[in-house]
Amino acid sequence: MTAATDRRLWLAAGWLLIGYIVLTFAGVSFEHSLMLGDSPDKVKAALADSSMTRNFAGGYVEYLATLLLLLGGLLVARLLRSESATGGWLSSVMTAAVTIQVAITVAVGFAAGAAALYDAHHGATLATATTVNDIRNFAFFLTGGVAGVFALSASAAVLSTGRLPRWVAYSGIVVGVLSIAAVPAARTGVINLATLLGFAWIVAVAVTSLRRARTTRIGVPAGSPVGSAA
Repeated sequence: MTAATDRRLWLAAGWLLIGYIVLTFAGVSFEHSLMLGDSPDKVKAALADSSMTRNFAGGYVEYLATLLLLLGGLLVARLLRSESATGGWLSSVMTAAVTIQVAITVAVGFAAGAAALYDAHHGATLATATTVNDIRNFAFFLTGGVAGVFALSASAAVLSTGRLPRWVAYSGIVVGVLSIAAVPAARTGVINLATLLGFAWIVAVAVTSLRRARTTRIGVPAGSPVGSAA
């Protein structure tokens, strides 16, 4: 891979991840979030009384954001891959983790959330709508584990290749461990902290990817740790 191609790919990775963050928060702003254990009044307000059009619009924006996460995550896994057996394994782990995270989010989280909203507007009881929405919530909890695996494997790859600053790796290790540990403690709210830190870490990966692209020089072999010093 030439240095020019390497530069373009790092730029693409950075902007894809930034797009994921921007669209995710934009989509959430249109939606009513219903958490596990919320009162019947909150269930009614979020699922039965809210605007179905507005919620579906926000959900679609989130769906597009998740597609960007898939593209960006797969590209980061490719860019952090080294020629060693360990490097190939870490890249495979990153690829599997982001793929599983997106699959759970789309096939379970988005589908169940949309079904709960639709059914609540079309005669389903609040108990039924709540049950379906709880599937969405548990899917969200479980994605934290695979997101944590991605962060840990990406951090190990950064330390191995030096292609991004080491502080990205160290912060990714913290995020990864917290994301996995938060799964069984989801009702305590710690998973919300892990999620926010995960978003912040993705922003850090995106920004440092853009910085690496700017510091990549023509004539320098692609994959060398140019501009990756902390």
